[in-house]
Amino acid sequence: MWDKRSTAQQAKDQQAALRAQLVDVVGPFSPFWRERFRALGTTASQVASDLTKVAAVGERDICPDGNPTGAAALVVQAGESGWALHADGPQLRKALASRLSRSGSYSAVVEADTRPISFVFAGLGLRYPVASTRSDLDVVARAGARLWSVLGLSRSDVLVAAMAPDASATYQGLSLAALGAGSPALFPGDDPDEVAAALRLVPATVLALYTDTAEELLDDLDEAGAPLASVTTVLLVGAPTDDERSAVRDALSRAGVSAKALAVHVPEGHRLLWGECAEGSGLHTYPDLEIVELLDPETAEGAAAGEVVVTQLGMRGSALLRWRTGDVAASLDTGTCRCGRTVPRLAGVRRAALVPLLSLRSGHRGVDLRGLAAALEGRADVRDWRVVIGPSPRDGHDEVVVHVVPGGDGDVADLAVAVARDVRAAAGLLPTQVVVSEAGELPDGRRISQRVHSRV
Repeated sequence: MWDKRSTAQQAKDQQAALRAQLVDVVGPFSPFWRERFRALGTTASQVASDLTKVAAVGERDICPDGNPTGAAALVVQAGESGWALHADGPQLRKALASRLSRSGSYSAVVEADTRPISFVFAGLGLRYPVASTRSDLDVVARAGARLWSVLGLSRSDVLVAAMAPDASATYQGLSLAALGAGSPALFPGDDPDEVAAALRLVPATVLALYTDTAEELLDDLDEAGAPLASVTTVLLVGAPTDDERSAVRDALSRAGVSAKALAVHVPEGHRLLWGECAEGSGLHTYPDLEIVELLDPETAEGAAAGEVVVTQLGMRGSALLRWRTGDVAASLDTGTCRCGRTVPRLAGVRRAALVPLLSLRSGHRGVDLRGLAAALEGRADVRDWRVVIGPSPRDGHDEVVVHVVPGGDGDVADLAVAVARDVRAAAGLLPTQVVVSEAGELPDGRRISQRVHSRV
């Protein structure tokens, strides 16, 4: 059983899967990682024995200029000859044997593992494509069947998903989960009238709603007289906050619906949906299909609480190794869950916490707080700093103001220009203002909405 193995057995299986992923997929066929390993003076085999040999990476590492085409370097690029050198033995023998009886069967097997046929868009600070092969989609569907089990659902459950068609891992993952579990599923879009019409057509037992609009949509469905009495499970798509959970409970109560509300979530860049077995149980992960870490967002070292970092195993489309998701979690629990599963579980997940969406004068933008900190930390010409993010008293639009204390006697105007340039390069955003301050004059954060740490 994938969900009842001991911690030691999970670690052993993960190590074997990681070696296969690195040596036979990522190292030889991903242009980004091939170059990264070369620059670090290491090899895929060496990294397989110690994953920390490579630093965690994210959107700005693959697309430093903000151009999403940089994500193409993550796509595994293997042909028939390369696949034959790195395929596992049983699969290779099966492909060779089938070629004797059916023309073109060998190419079909190779393409299932090497040819991207599906792309979803991810990204917080910028949108970039993530590729999947046919075999990847099979993995997503298999993980989806597991998700159904974690959520306590079965093939007799009927899903209505109030989600507009979207090229996202969330939409694709939920549709493949229903397919993998054998559940009937309707995706009528997110218009309340269309969702209400779908609920009148089928006796839905599961209703999937985006977390940030769930309360409003439930009220709209109740007002429209949609039949909600058969719904026993509401899936909150996107890790909900405590306030969002409470708001959904209130909306269900107003509608007279007695249903459990469970979270499902896929972090940016990843392709597998995680879910809860009960409210507050934590998001159950898949230890044979991924390695999940929590790292300090500033030091990138392991931490009890921090940024969620994912390494995908068994995927052959886009190679995501130690991928920084921008989500933050309070803990990664490896003990036995109340449901009896022994898989690692993420508790207290805050989605996109490190790349908040801001309403700037130039439009809505995701601002990477990690990139802002990276552009300032360790500078010889900066002794201390603050980054203040909050609404402008002039017009209410969000501003990003960088405050720095000089570390030398250089020209303050040159320092401000250099800081602005480096922030733009690291975070893809030109700060609203760079303020050069004296020591002791940095803002204390009492009247701002957000603050990145200071160097002291």
